[in-house]
Amino acid sequence: MAPPTYSRLDLLRFFAACLAGFLGGHLTNYAVILFAQDVWGMDALAGAGFALCFGVPLLLGWPAGAWCDQHSPQRIAQFAHGAFLLALLLLAAASRNQAFGVPLYLLGATCAGVGWALLAPARMALLGRLAGERQAKLAVLFNLLVMLGFGLAPLLLALARNLGGWPAVHGSGLLLFGLSAGLLVGLRVPGLGGAGHVLERVQQGFAYVRATPLLAQALLAAVLIYLAMGPIQVMLPRFAQQTLQLSELARGLFLGTLALALLLGGAVSLWLARRFGQGRCVLVAALGSGIALGLLGQTSSLGLALLCLGLNGIGAGIAVSLIVALLQHESQPLLRGRLLSIYTVTSQVVPAAGGLGAGLLLEVLPASQGLLFCGVGLTLLFGLAGWRLARLRAYA
Repeated sequence: MAPPTYSRLDLLRFFAACLAGFLGGHLTNYAVILFAQDVWGMDALAGAGFALCFGVPLLLGWPAGAWCDQHSPQRIAQFAHGAFLLALLLLAAASRNQAFGVPLYLLGATCAGVGWALLAPARMALLGRLAGERQAKLAVLFNLLVMLGFGLAPLLLALARNLGGWPAVHGSGLLLFGLSAGLLVGLRVPGLGGAGHVLERVQQGFAYVRATPLLAQALLAAVLIYLAMGPIQVMLPRFAQQTLQLSELARGLFLGTLALALLLGGAVSLWLARRFGQGRCVLVAALGSGIALGLLGQTSSLGLALLCLGLNGIGAGIAVSLIVALLQHESQPLLRGRLLSIYTVTSQVVPAAGGLGAGLLLEVLPASQGLLFCGVGLTLLFGLAGWRLARLRAYA
């Protein structure tokens, strides 16, 4: 039987759904972090909440990839939308309930983690099925939307909070996820089937990665790049407040400028890869991103901080976009969901661990010193990766 074909309209509404979902998802993450920091003044709780948002996939993310291969990834995505909607309702309840605020907050963060565990591999499996032979180019576009959502979410949160407080923030998230779910209704993407228990299918995915050194090294590089995301999301809001002394709206604009840098990095990634090699660009861009993060912690000037943040975002945008394009292009269709579930677990669990560590670090160090500490450590790890990951470095 010939595989189904998908129209340009199917692709357009898929990407529109992704943009709404990415914006809503990162809005939820920032709401978890900033509510604990600004309302309760608890950095460690903010780190714990962020860890739950991206830590739950450590358990659920692995089978999610197998489900996306075997069943319709569109249906898996809709289950994930429901988890995010429940998360926002619980966070809204936590903001109104003094007695049970913390348990409701943690439960809401857990539901957000369930949403991320299911939605991330489902979207990437959908992309693989819809894109056909255009995997690399559309994967870069997909990742641009990821970074746009990540960068614009703090600005949207600041605007919503200024207009209507936390109820407006939670309401904005509910509207975005409702829109994302509605755009996917009627998009028929059948499962690929396959025999075996879900754990056996997960093991097949790991065996596939172990047998393919290029994919294994690309995933290891992704681990190192995403290790920086937790400190950025947890430490940057506090850095903007403590060191730069920005107002709430100015802080949102400062964090939102990261979107422009990430988008610029993603936009030039394929152009750079064609000239210098995809693997080399990944490793050099990652190294530059780590150096910029360390320098960011050493400045108290808004102009220099924007420059360092921009360089950090451009490097991260280049590296992540090219890794996603590599994984989409080089993966086998029948195993793509399981391979990408490993990537998405990496993109969630590693920032969660970094976010938890960053929250604990902020309890004993100011944000500027914390950023310097993280930047120096990541720079050393990226330098080591550039030396040791020979297959990735040679990938053109």
